[in-house]
Amino acid sequence: MEFHQLRYFIAAAEELSVSRAAERLHVSQPAMSRQIALLEDELGVALFDRIKKRMHLTDAGRFFFGKARQIVCDSETSVQQVREQFGGKRRTLRLGLIGPFLDDLVAPAVREFRQRHPRVQVSLFDLPPRAQLDRLRAHELDAAILGNIEDQERSQFTIRKLSQHRFAAVLPENHRLAKKPAIKLSALATDKWVSLSDAFFPGRREFLRQTCARAGFEPDIASEVGSLFVMLGAVASGDGVALVPMHARKLPHAGCVFVKLIAPAPMSDLLLVLPQRPPEIEFATLIQLITEHAAALRAE
Repeated sequence: MEFHQLRYFIAAAEELSVSRAAERLHVSQPAMSRQIALLEDELGVALFDRIKKRMHLTDAGRFFFGKARQIVCDSETSVQQVREQFGGKRRTLRLGLIGPFLDDLVAPAVREFRQRHPRVQVSLFDLPPRAQLDRLRAHELDAAILGNIEDQERSQFTIRKLSQHRFAAVLPENHRLAKKPAIKLSALATDKWVSLSDAFFPGRREFLRQTCARAGFEPDIASEVGSLFVMLGAVASGDGVALVPMHARKLPHAGCVFVKLIAPAPMSDLLLVLPQRPPEIEFATLIQLITEHAAALRAE
């Protein structure tokens, strides 16, 4: 198994398209397809299915997706740490994030930071909240951008609220309510639900249960997944419906639709989580830029 195969698989799983993944990684589509096929041969299982000409992760693919991201992240972090501690390289600033906020928050803040500090390296890690918090504790990240944190962990970090975002219902495109402009959450009381797993998104299952309880029902949680990408794929495959921040509708979601919830719609905070120590001068600048760009993100 080669690292480039894992990167190809991760990109294809996130895009749910080999052609888009190949374009993103600047490789040819046949080369990417061949390497993913070799990876499947080595694992002995299919990672993708094609249903109605659309690409979906299999159960094995969903399971392996989180593992593959973890392996690649650990590898890149280890290389950086060795170079810094033993090779004399200046320390890299490491920022964890969740994918939907890369293009309109993190990327512009980092771009402006690099203009001010061209000699300072910034590495970005798209990780679920649990992995971000674990890496903060292990001093493998300098900051994390995530959407939820459990009460018992708040005392371990410095937390800043960046912005607030409205949740929407995500439904399969053939769902009975998929063409509605807006629905009440209670209209989904009899549906199966897909939840983010607490192992990756601490507190998210309880958030779903409490939100549905306020609407008068207990959600029938049929499956739990480890990422927003996989959640959208699970909904598209017909596993159930889901609650997802409306901001995530920019992610590839062929086969499912985002439907607004009639007020009062559930909201979530986007948080910047930092170690309980004063940041270095350069990192303080990056924190300031992230905070400024987050202020421009309105609640949707």
